[in-house]
Amino acid sequence: MKFQINATRGVFHLIGHVHDVDVTGNGSKTITVSTYSPSLLNLQLKYIAYENTLFDASTVDPVKIQFMEFTATMPIHIQHVQLPWLFDEGTGKIKDRVTVVLKTFLRYNLLKNAIQSVNDVYPGTRIVVADDTPDHLFNSFQSSNVDHYKMPAYKGYFAGRNLGLSQVWTEYFFYMDDDMVITKFTKMDLLVSFLDSTNFHLVGVGIQDRLSPTTYLALGNKTHRCIIQKPDPGYYYEIRGFPGIYANDAVLNIFLASTNDAKAVGFDPHPLLARIGHNAFFLSALGRLRVAACSLCTVRHYKRGPVAANYSTYRRPNKSFKAKLHHYNLYMHNINCLKTQWVTNKTQKQ
Repeated sequence: MKFQINATRGVFHLIGHVHDVDVTGNGSKTITVSTYSPSLLNLQLKYIAYENTLFDASTVDPVKIQFMEFTATMPIHIQHVQLPWLFDEGTGKIKDRVTVVLKTFLRYNLLKNAIQSVNDVYPGTRIVVADDTPDHLFNSFQSSNVDHYKMPAYKGYFAGRNLGLSQVWTEYFFYMDDDMVITKFTKMDLLVSFLDSTNFHLVGVGIQDRLSPTTYLALGNKTHRCIIQKPDPGYYYEIRGFPGIYANDAVLNIFLASTNDAKAVGFDPHPLLARIGHNAFFLSALGRLRVAACSLCTVRHYKRGPVAANYSTYRRPNKSFKAKLHHYNLYMHNINCLKTQWVTNKTQKQ
């Protein structure tokens, strides 16, 4: 029986020889093992080592295996040793492990409520505010635990998120809009414990009684894709050991996330995402971040209160802007259609 292994980015070394087994190609990209006994063949294979010879920070060598009339591919992942990200947990309290990130624009009455809610429920927690309000209307909320960053005017939603995230040095950050209010039902300790105990990177919370988890199905190939949003319940499964927390692909604009993992995806600061942007982040995170939604944790949506007269002019995009945004998202993610309903008819699928 002959067993042959072929590599493209490395070589094979014989680190031990079994009697009555013939081995050729030691130290080369192709090594051949020949013997009359399956048990001797299996024993010899235990003493063959692979060594990568072509450097790459992270790649795969698709090693080809041929045995009698059978062929197979064994992918060997080549990767630098990844150094751990270490964070000082301090006392272990929320204020030492989480930074709250807020994006605001013109709505200072709402921002005041949001900041106060954090201080009431999680006193001492650092808050990073990104603000692209124009100069003549700007009002600073800088304080001992609030870093209020003044952006160039009208730079927008995702640009502000990026700025806020860039100033976080804790292991986790909690993102919320300026019209959200943290309450005792936000239960940030539960969210931190969940991310600590699992391999998930991000967990979303609900707004009062609305959770709205979303799952996507990506169809197509490398040149054409179609993203289909599945119908309710909007999640894949309830996560074992965490009743009320579900695996999905996208959540609402309120979530706790791993800082460094979220930074690796980032928020696209393109001008077309200046007024409205949300799904764009989660489309970028598909296959990169593990996302969950927690039905046990909520915030309150604070809708009341006056805002600047021209707020809606900048916040609410017109049809032309929406069309450009839609086109950009399709281009950005190489999508040629975006559907919000599950397609079951075979003709429709084709």
